[in-house]
Amino acid sequence: MIRRHIVEIGLTVLFMMGVLIAFLMWWAGQYSITVSTAMMILILLGMAAGTFIPSILITWLIIGLTTIGSTILLMGYIVMTTPLKLGLLLAFPICASFSALSRYILSGWGWIDRNRADINSYAAHYDQITKLQTRYNAEKIYRKARQFIQEDQHDAQWLNTTAIHWSHNRQIQQFHKHEYNKVLRAIAKILKEDRLPSESLYYLGHGTFLIISFNLHQRTYNYRNRLTQQHLDQLRIGHATPQFKWGDKKISSENADSYQELTDVMRHIDRDMETDLIVEYMKGDDVIG
Repeated sequence: MIRRHIVEIGLTVLFMMGVLIAFLMWWAGQYSITVSTAMMILILLGMAAGTFIPSILITWLIIGLTTIGSTILLMGYIVMTTPLKLGLLLAFPICASFSALSRYILSGWGWIDRNRADINSYAAHYDQITKLQTRYNAEKIYRKARQFIQEDQHDAQWLNTTAIHWSHNRQIQQFHKHEYNKVLRAIAKILKEDRLPSESLYYLGHGTFLIISFNLHQRTYNYRNRLTQQHLDQLRIGHATPQFKWGDKKISSENADSYQELTDVMRHIDRDMETDLIVEYMKGDDVIG
């Protein structure tokens, strides 16, 4: 939990430490030069101890020096006001504690930097809203499945790639960001519940979901599509119903050479979606006419 907010915490601690040092120096400056010098030395010693000494030793050092300082300043005869004595007494342990905390936070920033490649890889391969894998993983599994289709001579292999595109999703995203994310999560939930465990689910971005079904019989495949479509039709955005465009392509040994990459398959599916849209418009014009 701390690492998730380590940047905000780090900036806050560093800001508080800077304010504290400035206040202590300003306060000591209201007195003699001797007091200002003593305060500066205690601050520097505290910062050095917190930076270079292990945390467990800092704890014992603070306890020991605070005890000695309390004996000298509070019990000894020193012409100095009590608030100033307390300020000098607390300057070292407070600065040492803040410095140790700052060192821990800076090491946390180092953790972020060391793991930046893993973080970027995770973000690129896993969509945070839908909790589905992304295009990168879809392309990898498609290449592997296509290789089996071409090279396996024992059994006939095939796969179905099914794309579901949420029409007009960008308008919703622009004006209703919260509802947009809510619908994306709802679509992903439907796919996870309605599709078989053997099917692979991906989110390609811009409202497009992909299902890769390997060696799934046509009857089962059609049933799963109908079930998914029924549940998608039940979704609502306010009083409106999201519209979806479907497209699919079956890859077998007969056409695998024509679809070397997933990009080729998606290009074909996108053309089919656009063609279906034009046909619907033409049917609508015929009805009006």
